[in-house]
Amino acid sequence: MTYCIVNGLSDYVLQAYLDKLEELNPGILQKHVDGVSAEIDDVLRSRYQLPLQSIPETLSRICTVMAAFRAVGSLTSLMQSEGGSSNEWLPLQTMHKQSLKDLADIRDGKIDLGLEELGEVNVEADSTLISSPVRIFDDDTWSKF
Repeated sequence: MTYCIVNGLSDYVLQAYLDKLEELNPGILQKHVDGVSAEIDDVLRSRYQLPLQSIPETLSRICTVMAAFRAVGSLTSLMQSEGGSSNEWLPLQTMHKQSLKDLADIRDGKIDLGLEELGEVNVEADSTLISSPVRIFDDDTWSKF
């Protein structure tokens, strides 16, 4: 499952850069989207049932920013440095760092995506949930005495 679309990358990177990337390496943008989506799946797998029934906006933003960052990184080496005010990629770098932090927070349960987590029990308001320990002594055990 992919969490964003290639066309969404133009929200963070000029279309001219994206067009040049595709010209130099056809399919590279979809490859970055697929790669980031697979990494997000790896993070979500321990917490949510995959594939997700709906894609939260937070995941879509994270995927789009990370894929855009990687796409630009494959075109230029200027992204290696944050120093100086002439770095036009600094906003994208900042968003990428925030996306990585947000993904870690989702993994750690600090950001709620509003999705049902694995192991969650849905309890209706007028019902009772009963939990008991594993039975040690059953009828077969007592019959021996």
